[in-house]
Amino acid sequence: MKPTILIVYQYFYPGYNAGGPVQSLINMIETLHQQFNFAVFTSAYDLNETIPYENIHKNEWNKIRINNIEIAVWYATTNVNKKRLFSIVQQIQPQYIYINGMYGKTFFLTPLLLKKQLQKIGIKLIVSPRGMLQKGALAVKPFKKKIYFKALKLFNITNNIFWHATNFGEVEDIKKMFGRRCNIVIAANIPKKPLVDIKPIIKEENVLSLVYLSIITPKKNLLLLVEILKECKTRILLDIYGPIKEKQYWNLCNDSMKQLPANILVNYKGNIQPKYVQQTFTEYNASILLTQGENFGHALFESLSVGTPIITSNYTNWNKLEENNAGWNVDINNKKLITTLIETLAKSNNKTWQSYTQCAHQYATNYFYKQNFADAYNQLFS
Repeated sequence: MKPTILIVYQYFYPGYNAGGPVQSLINMIETLHQQFNFAVFTSAYDLNETIPYENIHKNEWNKIRINNIEIAVWYATTNVNKKRLFSIVQQIQPQYIYINGMYGKTFFLTPLLLKKQLQKIGIKLIVSPRGMLQKGALAVKPFKKKIYFKALKLFNITNNIFWHATNFGEVEDIKKMFGRRCNIVIAANIPKKPLVDIKPIIKEENVLSLVYLSIITPKKNLLLLVEILKECKTRILLDIYGPIKEKQYWNLCNDSMKQLPANILVNYKGNIQPKYVQQTFTEYNASILLTQGENFGHALFESLSVGTPIITSNYTNWNKLEENNAGWNVDINNKKLITTLIETLAKSNNKTWQSYTQCAHQYATNYFYKQNFADAYNQLFS
């Protein structure tokens, strides 16, 4: 009989507003479903939604199928206390509880407060920070986060658990926050497969079509991008996709967009379902995300995976882009240099651009096929 992994995270299928973390979980399930059974304890609401998902049974186990893989999912409508959560866990009898992220009472604190009871019946607890300990992530609302993490350490909430790091940088983030003795396993995030054949669009000289595809929060730096575009003299087209997580920040972005010159055309296109993301990237010359930090950056990888080069910061997994002719890593503290880069790229002709698209696709393909995802995750769940 296959062992069972219970995933605990506030957002899951059919939700998609939370972005990359949900995709990471689905990709992990698809990769490991032959070795493990999966169950998920989650919320009945997507990010920023007040109406629960349609066609689910709330506050009980559902049998759902994702790409022909059957998964048990509990969609909670309210906060769940320790006694209730323990009862829910016992119904599934998992060997592993995989906690995704580091915030929230029901989906982080409550399972860890049950740590002794769960470990007593042989359950291994694993926490995946998903980039929440990165320097850039901690810089957003820093005072609250400093108090929060001090409390976690003071009350030994995270003692005697296992950690999932998705790269070596995250190993150091975990150790810096919780100590050098943490038990950590590295297993890289699992992205979608790159397309086999790519069909990049024609690049017009003196025009650059860009796409921003991400959650809209201060960490993702959309406002910085808009401020940079104000200084551009060439014709730039920017389409924005993604849920508005912080409305006050979006209002600032909107106000700034109203001051853009006539040569800059910006459109907000709303959110987009994961199954359409790769196709959407093929409709642009490049994607741009001046992020303060990414645990993985699924959207960035999916852009590369279809041959759309990326313009991004140095705070992602996707570095040495210029060296590989696959895109451009920029210093997000140097607006002038980013403006100059965008202007230069806009002037590029189609022949030059096709070399970028081919190299972007090769960069993603090389990454995907050199990984042994199954072995790394089997080590995590052992």
